[in-house]
Amino acid sequence: MRLAKVVVSLAALGSLALPALAQEPPAAPPVMRISVEDIKPGSMGTHQKSVASYQALFGRAQVPMSRIGMVPVSGDQNQVVYLEGFPSFEALEAADKKLETAFAGSPAMQAELDTLDRNGGPLHSSQRTMIAVLRTDLSYRLLSAAAVGKSRYFSVTTNRIKAGHAPDYEGYVKQFNRARDKASVDASTAVYQVISGAPFGTFMSFTANRSLAEFDSFRAGMAARNKAIDEALGGEEVVRQRRQMAEAIFMDSRSVLYALNPKLGTPAAQIASADPDFWTPKVAGKALAVKKEEPKR
Repeated sequence: MRLAKVVVSLAALGSLALPALAQEPPAAPPVMRISVEDIKPGSMGTHQKSVASYQALFGRAQVPMSRIGMVPVSGDQNQVVYLEGFPSFEALEAADKKLETAFAGSPAMQAELDTLDRNGGPLHSSQRTMIAVLRTDLSYRLLSAAAVGKSRYFSVTTNRIKAGHAPDYEGYVKQFNRARDKASVDASTAVYQVISGAPFGTFMSFTANRSLAEFDSFRAGMAARNKAIDEALGGEEVVRQRRQMAEAIFMDSRSVLYALNPKLGTPAAQIASADPDFWTPKVAGKALAVKKEEPKR
């Protein structure tokens, strides 16, 4: 947890997503660090309390963690994923140095951090970190910060590409995106290539959703949408060729649905400001404290 940094990755090769807001800059950061924590069964509640203690400590040290925390709706129910983005690798390095300097200058806070690490360590069965870069050439209609801030779910698809087939994968995705654009498919895809912390040839793509009800709408329009995309690709023969290409390109592909959890982290201000009631909810105790006392009757 000490230097467990993370990143936002928004996308998926499918077409289920929030509508993009073209007039606003996209939220997808150029560099991402993705941290995955496997929590021991029965320890998720204790882990969440531990996260709150880390956030409070980092806030006092004036190095608040700007990140998104996600918990699985499908897949491994004992896993937590943290996402944090950076404008550059230099910025990533600067964030780490700022964190280290803040605690090096305060023995008391360093001791508190060490205690949190010791207490939190046994809650985990494993922790791993990946660093990825945004592939704008493979992404499709990136979401704005406001759209991300109003999201409640991310569908994360991880694709592993066979050795020597990365150029084929890139061409495969670009062809698909051109067809989606030609068919006027209203979707958003942000694709990241993992460059460290995962097997070579790993690409991650995520879609964002405001509610699970969007899956119902997606399924209802699937047949018409797929038909439009197939026609935009060039017809049945091209679609058949793409199926053959997929067999040669992909080693494996896995999709997991995550729910965003504001108790595990608060994202950058431009994202959180889109829905402050969700990302920074008021504490009930504080709300009661400011409530005027009613006169006794």
